[in-house]
Amino acid sequence: MTRTSPPQVAFSSGELDPLLHRRFDYQRFQTGMATCRGFLPLAQGGFTRAPGTFYRGTTKGNRPGILVPFQFAANDALTLEFTANCMRVWRYGALVMAGASPYELVTPFNDAAIAALRWVQSADVIYLCDGIHPVQRLARLALDNWTIAAQVYSTGPFRVQNLTESHTVQASAMTGSITLTASSALFAADHAGSLLHLVPSNNTTIPLFTSNEAATVGSKRRNGNNVYELTMRTGANVGQNAPIHEEGEALTDNNTKWKFVSDNAGVARITAITSPTLASATVLKTVPQACVDDPTYRWSEGAWSDRYGYPAAIEMFDQRLVFAATPAEPRSLWFSAVGDFADFTPGVEADSAFGYTIAGDGSINRVINLKRGATGLHILALGEEYSTRSESRTQVIGPTTAVFGTNGTVGSSPARPIAPKGNPMFISRDKRRVMMVVYSFQEDANQVVALSRIAQHLGAAGFEQIVWQGSPEPIAWLRQGDGNLVAMIHDPGEDVLGWAVVPIAGGIAESLAVTPDATGANDTVTAIVQRQIDGTTVRCVEDLAPVFGILTGAEPIATACHFYCAMAFEPATPTATFVVAHLVGREVFAWTDAGEFGPITVPAGGSVDLGAAVGRAVIGLFDATHQAETLDIQAAAPDGNSMGRQKRLYSGFGVGLHRSAQGKISVVERDFATPAREGQQTNLVPRAVAMDLTQAFSGLVRIDAPSGHAKELSIRIRPYSGAPLTITAIIPTVQEAGR
Repeated sequence: MTRTSPPQVAFSSGELDPLLHRRFDYQRFQTGMATCRGFLPLAQGGFTRAPGTFYRGTTKGNRPGILVPFQFAANDALTLEFTANCMRVWRYGALVMAGASPYELVTPFNDAAIAALRWVQSADVIYLCDGIHPVQRLARLALDNWTIAAQVYSTGPFRVQNLTESHTVQASAMTGSITLTASSALFAADHAGSLLHLVPSNNTTIPLFTSNEAATVGSKRRNGNNVYELTMRTGANVGQNAPIHEEGEALTDNNTKWKFVSDNAGVARITAITSPTLASATVLKTVPQACVDDPTYRWSEGAWSDRYGYPAAIEMFDQRLVFAATPAEPRSLWFSAVGDFADFTPGVEADSAFGYTIAGDGSINRVINLKRGATGLHILALGEEYSTRSESRTQVIGPTTAVFGTNGTVGSSPARPIAPKGNPMFISRDKRRVMMVVYSFQEDANQVVALSRIAQHLGAAGFEQIVWQGSPEPIAWLRQGDGNLVAMIHDPGEDVLGWAVVPIAGGIAESLAVTPDATGANDTVTAIVQRQIDGTTVRCVEDLAPVFGILTGAEPIATACHFYCAMAFEPATPTATFVVAHLVGREVFAWTDAGEFGPITVPAGGSVDLGAAVGRAVIGLFDATHQAETLDIQAAAPDGNSMGRQKRLYSGFGVGLHRSAQGKISVVERDFATPAREGQQTNLVPRAVAMDLTQAFSGLVRIDAPSGHAKELSIRIRPYSGAPLTITAIIPTVQEAGR
């Protein structure tokens, strides 16, 4: 029999998948845990209590909704609350008011549209799309003054040009209100409002410019694809040089003036449908004379309309606004002109707008998400992943420089991806995995890797959303289908990857958003949480509290918040009575500068009496399901590994604490096919029975919690009330029994 003290001083891998619980040879086994529920693994090695949440209010009418971050600068951030046909504005935990009432903006988005909403921000403007409505432009004029309207696109984009020569369209005039006549059934009622692009199929009706011609004023001549009208000629002829300008009037040699009439393409917006072959329209870009003189088969319908649908994905990349995935063209992308997000005039110049349709390889999986990354624009489809970039490092992506490549075949869920360090992270199509697109130097290509494999069991409930909190600790927060939160810490530079489940006291998280706090130094995670309060379904807006004491260690421990839907109080004079009306009928706990109080059931009216006056208090819901547990403690054996052999834990093992006020610890014994046996729970911080929890401790504490013999032994940690608790090491003394 051998007695050893195998220390575990790193827990940064967090909760491991049960399939890894015997993999003592695996690197992350050394830094993993069997359970990390309501605790967060830390990149520094330890683990700490997960933060609670502060109650800020409720959604409008307790309706379901989503939160959209709006960040103009590090110290100018808002959270926009979208519920059915309404937007409200939250600023640093409070609603922006318009007089005595919260400011509200009417929007076109119903519940179905909100669920599909995608957005991208440029300065004080957000562009929104949902695949249902026309693209919307939301603009901030002031905190309590916003506008939203459909973004008007007058230059495209357009569908593929008609190629059937017998199917023609003819315009009645070059400008103004015109009539469009089709040779066969083309127009339907849902064409109203859509664009039509017209290019002549016969340019011979207008003569080419000829040098030194004695043309008369009012004559039209063609130079390349451009048409000009002669408006002044004082010499004997029009001179040697042809006009080349593309707007207005300009002088050429021989004191001749030409007016630009049109290029080789016109655009009209259909306003009404008279019959399948007849429609009224308004000219937006002068229709070429040749399309008035003769019918043309070279026409293209607008890509976005009531007939063909609207984009469902949006992103900004290389100074272009990029849209993707209409119902009619689920694998198409449209790039605006460089620097002009409303210009979709097709062209071949480097800064021109352009479109691209991804060819299907045996499938037509629609594009789900777009995400800008360090190595290009990433296109996440239902069944595969692509990326695109400029083939030239000196040019932005354009119609002649865009290259597309396949990255993987995982498929994306509808959840918006993130790219905190330039590598996009997305939730897989089955909602069970978190994937990341990374560049492989060996393959000289992007590859898709799984981040969640070490904790793949957490995907059983489904991942619904992912957001990134960059500061004070870099954490990806995920929302599970069952309403719990999941935290993923990720630092590839330090090879840190850790997972933890964070239940939120019975609440169901429905939406998450991250914005900088009022100082601009740290990020705040805001959630819409569905709760049952006094028999009523309430949707609370809650801010995740800071991770206590990790960064500076200077905060008073009474400021720590590990309760949920909590409120913080700091009265001018100490008092015993506090109002938490939003938690009527619920059992609450209080964490104060005089220690812990509770449980207390909140009576009608919401006033709770702690029974003692305190100068600072955090009052909220306690989640009793939170606990952390080590993997099976490995004992040394004379002939090798002791896995599967009887062993016991001796009393007097060590636990490293950092700024901890209290917690509970116990030993858990397991044998095959028998229930687990948990020993007596012991205080992590020794204290007298009547001693108030007003002090935090750091250092090594001795724990007297021996075990009996068992095949597997682990150590379980539970939180205590609102007391801060951070574990930096566990040093057990274990003896293998030799059988």
